[in-house]
Amino acid sequence: MRFLTISNQIRIFLVLSPFVLSALFAESGQDAYNRGIDLLYKHNQPAAALESFKRANSLEGDQWSRPFMVGFTLKAYLKKFDEALPYLSRAAGLEREGEELPYKEYIQCLELVRKLDDAIAQNNLAQSKIKAAGKTPSAWFGENIGWLYFLKGDFEKAQKFSPPGSWVRNQLADRRISIDWRLKLPQLLNEWRLADQKTIRLTLPVERAFQKLTSAKFSATGAKIQTKRVTRRGNQFLEVTRLGDRWPTELRMQLTVQQTMRPIARHPAGLAAAKPGDANYAWASENNDGLFSLDDPEFIARVEQISSKGRTTGEKADLLLNYLRANYKYGEKPSSGNVKDWLAYGSGDCGYFTFIAIGMLRAIHVPVRGLYGVGPWSDPPPALPHSILEIYDASSAQWFPHDPQSESYFGVINPSYVPFTAGSPKNEAAVLAEDKVWELDTVWFFWNGSGKETISYDVRLENTVASRSMGGAPDTFHEPGRGGPPPGRKPKGP
Repeated sequence: MRFLTISNQIRIFLVLSPFVLSALFAESGQDAYNRGIDLLYKHNQPAAALESFKRANSLEGDQWSRPFMVGFTLKAYLKKFDEALPYLSRAAGLEREGEELPYKEYIQCLELVRKLDDAIAQNNLAQSKIKAAGKTPSAWFGENIGWLYFLKGDFEKAQKFSPPGSWVRNQLADRRISIDWRLKLPQLLNEWRLADQKTIRLTLPVERAFQKLTSAKFSATGAKIQTKRVTRRGNQFLEVTRLGDRWPTELRMQLTVQQTMRPIARHPAGLAAAKPGDANYAWASENNDGLFSLDDPEFIARVEQISSKGRTTGEKADLLLNYLRANYKYGEKPSSGNVKDWLAYGSGDCGYFTFIAIGMLRAIHVPVRGLYGVGPWSDPPPALPHSILEIYDASSAQWFPHDPQSESYFGVINPSYVPFTAGSPKNEAAVLAEDKVWELDTVWFFWNGSGKETISYDVRLENTVASRSMGGAPDTFHEPGRGGPPPGRKPKGP
């Protein structure tokens, strides 16, 4: 019998070694689990850790911690939420001792994939299981279920189920917002070649079901003026007429706004396409010389593709807005172009989100318009403006606010954010009205000039200060991504 050559021995060893090694060094589920923990937390290698956790789960799948760590790694580290769901679901199903962690992670993962009704059902089920184990569910579950209803836009239930003192309860409470705004008129009117005008109109906070302008005081320094509030296109303006040969050095606007978020829905009950002759048709069809890309066949085809699964106009609108939030990022701004170009560019600030959303919704003939507003945040102080939409709900004949940038809130606007009146279907900052008076978007107009020098705020939630004056960020909310309008559209007077 001839001995095997060294090379043949090596070949046989390589073939047999996995079986030999597994027999000599049988790995337990605990060993694989511990190795995964070490790889994840000590070496920051989530992909390698995932394989170890999957090995542990295959060996000891009856312990909730094994599938839990597979799902947790997929969710928290690799951001593969759909893949994480079945593992987290199994972990929650295996838990028997009233441990909250597997339930929380499963509920949060359901939220991340937008299965909000399932998340609410699992929240209730988790509380029942924890109580059955002889424990009291933590406050997290009550706050979470209120948050989930908040995300759904069901504010009545959100307030009903949220515990006192919770974030959601505070956000939905009635609030009074005071704005003390000092406007440097000559600087801006000269810049925009409007200093020779005798009368101008400035936009005021919108009056809607969720927001009312309860008081307004106006005063001037350095010259006499006459003011009156006027209503045009269903919106409020302050009409200012100078009584001498010059404008005052400062116009002070002291405004008080009463807000309640409860009447705001995530989306309206009945969106409908506008038709020629409708009162709001211009808001559904104005292309602003190609800015909104409504005359571009490629853009229209893209909109139709994105919204093709929608059965109703409202469903199509949701698909378009969700696509924008998922595929357009807050970041570097394009320097030129139109809505189609900006969408392809992939990033911009809130003004670009708003303009692209206007183009998309008008492509399916929904009346929509952009608004600029202010809030109590600071980055840098005292504040930056933020741009949102108003979309027309044909079933209730009401405009409702929607933030196309806010992914977390499904477009529900930030409480304490005060939107001002929209100007025109072209979304211009300055509009020459039919009576030859210039109507100026106050937020847009003044922010482009001396905004940082002229805006201060006191925001009060009922009788409690919710944020500090001069634009201090609220204790309970911060929404990034404010900014000015898209470039190259700064209108000038005659």
